[in-house]
Amino acid sequence: MTDEALKAYLMQHPPVVYEAKRSAHGDPLFCLANLNALYIAKNRFHGSEKVRVTLVEAPPSQQTNAVALFFALSAEACHALSPNEAGHYVAALWNELMSAQPALLMDVSERFSNKTTFCDAFGLNRRLY
Repeated sequence: MTDEALKAYLMQHPPVVYEAKRSAHGDPLFCLANLNALYIAKNRFHGSEKVRVTLVEAPPSQQTNAVALFFALSAEACHALSPNEAGHYVAALWNELMSAQPALLMDVSERFSNKTTFCDAFGLNRRLY
């Protein structure tokens, strides 16, 4: 893709980041969502080019992984990926969130409260996952 097309993609899907204390490598921002956009930006553009990001409040340190999983699951739910292609992926996200922060699942959809209704929402065979 051309640089212009990639820049348009990055404007539509900016990396979701939060600000934290500077790490050893000097980056003050940590990416929680839209990791593909971050990967494209880092690998295609020079360090001097700016990329628009969505800045969110820093999650409590013990919930960082759960918040990242929440963003991933909500994005995949909205993309309406084919169950044949994404079934194992979305089921793994659901399992991780159910064990880490089950309350966050209800923030995505009230149908995500148990495995049966979650699988029904995505058109998945619950026996396979």
